[in-house]
Amino acid sequence: MLLFWIVSILLVIVAALAFVIPVTGESKLTGGTRDQLNKDLYKSRVSELADDEDQGLLDNSEEFIDEMQRGLLDDVVDEKAVAVNKANSPLIWISGLVFLVVFSVSVYLTLGASAKVSDWQDVYARLPELTNRVMNEGDKVTDQEIADFKLALSTKMMAEPDNEFGWLLLGRLNVALGDSNAAFIAMERAYKLAPLNTSIVTGYAQALMLSDDPAQNNLARKILMELKQDKPDDIEVLSTSAFMALENQDYLGAIEQWQRMLPLLAGQPDRIEMIQGSIEYARKQIEAKGGSAPAIAETATDNRPVAAVTEAPMDNGQVTITITADQAELKGYLYVYVQAAAGPKAPLAVKRIMDPTFPLTISLSDSDAMMAQMKMSQFPSIKVSAKLSQDADVTTKEDDINSNIVIVNEGDARSVTLNFSR
Repeated sequence: MLLFWIVSILLVIVAALAFVIPVTGESKLTGGTRDQLNKDLYKSRVSELADDEDQGLLDNSEEFIDEMQRGLLDDVVDEKAVAVNKANSPLIWISGLVFLVVFSVSVYLTLGASAKVSDWQDVYARLPELTNRVMNEGDKVTDQEIADFKLALSTKMMAEPDNEFGWLLLGRLNVALGDSNAAFIAMERAYKLAPLNTSIVTGYAQALMLSDDPAQNNLARKILMELKQDKPDDIEVLSTSAFMALENQDYLGAIEQWQRMLPLLAGQPDRIEMIQGSIEYARKQIEAKGGSAPAIAETATDNRPVAAVTEAPMDNGQVTITITADQAELKGYLYVYVQAAAGPKAPLAVKRIMDPTFPLTISLSDSDAMMAQMKMSQFPSIKVSAKLSQDADVTTKEDDINSNIVIVNEGDARSVTLNFSR
């Protein structure tokens, strides 16, 4: 903010000098200088006339001399008028200078964004408070606080472009908000700063995986393959690999990664339960297509008794969503969201489908969670909605088509119907 005001003042000073210098500067040819020049020219001309008359080239030179004298008198500068002009000149440039400053300030206050700049600075000053709220009190955070936190963190990263952990946090925040493009930009910056940090590399691979560019998808696979070779038992790497396989509907590949994670989660019953629920979901998807998948118990080596697969499926928050449209030819990017009906505003789970064909039925569960600490099964009441956008930008636009919103409470049927209508 201080830099802004310094630059503004310097610009006003430069503009003022551009106005004052031409007004107050003295003319190179003053009144006295011009009179002297005229006299010198008159004397030179009289001398030439005298020479011409002596040589017999000119008769009656007095007439020419009289005519030059009259011209010289007509061109004499009025010293009183000059004095009057000099006396009034300070008023001219002072008035102009005052007008310039008042006009510049008035235009900025009218057309500028001084209020927004002030609000921006206030939000940035609250970054520590907002960080604590988002990280520790997620269920009490409002939409405005999340937006303020993103703005403040983005501002901090512009001031600290070499802070790789800040870029990682900003990338994860954008992933949670469903802004894949902003997430990719932040994760890419973090990856360039710390290409050997596992958390950053897996986050970067996840951002690449969300892209519609096949080249970026292939790069994500290559990065994860290299990571799995270097760190075959890293839980974060295995989790990201499973997520990538699930995005590609490679359910067997996802189950394989989750099964490898289970022996590494001894003493973490909550995470084991979540992984088992994800495996069960993937198995159902395979069975729905007529295939078969390994049972959970085959590789789960936790010390606790493992429930048999044939028992009642464990609750992983799964909800089945049927989407219809009044116009079956609607095309674009379909985003299906699940949010908490009361609590954090960031989506709990999101699924994106390009050029869907309606009617369409999909499922969302804890395996589609945007953040591990915010799963659908943790909330007794959720709301389900969808949006059809003409491009991959997740930010809401005027031409987006939004579906109805359905609230699903604990104990309700986990099947909803959404409809698009213009």
